[in-house]
Amino acid sequence: MFAEFFSQNVIWFAALAVLCVLIVMSFIQSQVSGAKMVSALEMPQLQRDGESVIIDCNSEKEFALSHIPNSENYPVDSIDQNNKSLLKHKDKTVIVVCQSGNKSIKAAKSLVGLDFTNVHVLRGGLFSWTKENLPVTAS
Repeated sequence: MFAEFFSQNVIWFAALAVLCVLIVMSFIQSQVSGAKMVSALEMPQLQRDGESVIIDCNSEKEFALSHIPNSENYPVDSIDQNNKSLLKHKDKTVIVVCQSGNKSIKAAKSLVGLDFTNVHVLRGGLFSWTKENLPVTAS
């Protein structure tokens, strides 16, 4: 009986499975060990709440093409304990940005591993930033 119901509603079961996977992925992504996800519209409030820095973890070439004004470029591979200019931001509110949000998660994990305590990841990266018609600049 269930097999018949399933075979008649395969598309609905597939949609339900995809939805469940997306919900689980969203939950896992929002729990980036020690970092919090933030939307483009929430960023200004974070910046007003204290000393903050926007770290763009894109490559230098991507950063030169488009980035959030006043952000600092630290490509994801340069985030380590030897990067003294990065470590000076350890006690600030750090907002990590990349093109889509994927590299930012890796960078956020590295920052948390370096004992940064207030790390946020821009959900959706520069794509979500520009979608909200927020300003970008080029170098």
